[in-house]
Amino acid sequence: MNESDIWELLGDLEEDQLLQVLTQLFARYEERLGKNPDDPAAALFFRDLSVVLEQVQTCNLNRR
Repeated sequence: MNESDIWELLGDLEEDQLLQVLTQLFARYEERLGKNPDDPAAALFFRDLSVVLEQVQTCNLNRR
């Protein structure tokens, strides 16, 4: 499956399904870090997730 297919699938998901996707991704990478604290892919996932969360929070604060 390529990126375009994934984007299309994500666009078709309901909000509760999107939450399930995020929760499962988080859990998988959390487990990877638990097994190997030096896992670069897991570290990158959490670093990128932190950046996106900060951007969204900043955007939401600017709207208020």
